[in-house]
Formats: sequence, C-alpha cells, structure tokens
Amino acid sequence: SESDVYVLTTEKKITIEGLNNSSAKLLRKGTTIISARGTVGKCAMVAVPMAMNQSCYGVIGKNNISDEYIYFQLKNAVQTLQQMGHGSVFNTITRDTFKNIKVPFCNEELTNSYSLLVKNYFSKILNNNYQNIALTNLRDTLLPKLISGELSLEDLPNLAKQTEPA
Repeated sequence: SESDVYVLTTEKKITIEGLNNSSAKLLRKGTTIISARGTVGKCAMVAVPMAMNQSCYGVIGKNNISDEYIYFQLKNAVQTLQQMGHGSVFNTITRDTFKNIKVPFCNEELTNSYSLLVKNYFSKILNNNYQNIALTNLRDTLLPKLISGELSLEDLPNLAKQTEPA
C-alpha cells in the first residue's frame, strides 16, 4: 500500500533466506526510495524495514542528516532533473544521475530545527495512512454484510464499541 509520502507494504515479499541469497538489501525505516525505472523519479519513504528490487535506489543521509530532510531534498532534485530535461520525463536514473544533484546543506542547528518541525507532520501523515488502512478494511468487511442483510444498521453501534482500541 502506498501514500504520497510513505510505502507501507509491498505486493511481493522476500523471505530471510531469499534476502540472504540475493543482492537485495534490507532498507531501514525512514529510507527514501526513488524509482529508477517505470515511474522514474517517484520518491517515497519506507514506513517499515523492507527490501527493494533493482528498479529503485535507497537514499539515506550521512552525518545525522534527518530522513525527512533527505526526502524533501531528493523530491526537489527530481524536479530539477526534469527541468534540466526541458520538462520531459527522463527514462532512467543511474548512479551517475546522482552526481548531477546538488543538495544544499545549512548549519547543523538550522537543519536540526527543520527536522524537529517536520517530524511531527510526517508522524501525523504516517498515522493517517495506517488509520486509512484500518477504515478501508472495516468498510470492506462491513459493507458486504450490510448489503446481504447479515448486519443491520442497528447492529453497528454495538459493533463499533467492540472494535474500539483498548
């Protein structure tokens, strides 16, 4: 499942054995991924540790640069690369593409202040994504039962109380 900012899960999975016997790497939570082929330049952050295939790059910051700062800088860099190509869609990203990316860095105090400010928004976005998944699952479970008559609207207030978090 995917949002505009986070990748929460993937269609395909890899086993630990598969991970150990392949060139795939496990990305830590917060890594920014960028698609190198297909929808070239699409950026997202991984919400949980996950592996990726060869059509993406994983980007993390050095020297305590926050995940959120890297995410926004990479999204901005993609726009710049597209403009360098006169607005056309570039068809692939390679390691050499990253050599053309200039990332502005300010002093550590300002970068840390920025990170503290945006972390709360990222946390809210992630929580909203998980809530959307829960609500979608609830809808997909209840709607067929309502349509078939297995449940009635009178049953729902009690059901809602039973499903509230502890």
